[in-house]
Amino acid sequence: MKKREPLSIGEIIGQFIAENKMGQKLDETQVMRLWPRIAGETANAYTQSMYVRNRILYVHLTSAVLRNELMLLRSELLRRFNDEFGHPVIDNIIFR
Repeated sequence: MKKREPLSIGEIIGQFIAENKMGQKLDETQVMRLWPRIAGETANAYTQSMYVRNRILYVHLTSAVLRNELMLLRSELLRRFNDEFGHPVIDNIIFR
């Protein structure tokens, strides 16, 4: 039996995530956690719910005025999210 270099816990978890193809789902979960910081606390206060499906972030808002404002900022929000991860995580944001 050949001795191996010990792996750190982070390396073991990284291998597990890669082998089980869980990376995209973990990134999608992180997108929802980052929403208050990326969109702002005001937008977060009016956010009723959100979810990610097929790389599209769906955001349900309680304010029509804020919804229209965020629609104008959609491309900037997408850029911020994808810059945060260093690779494309979501392709579109739909505000409802």
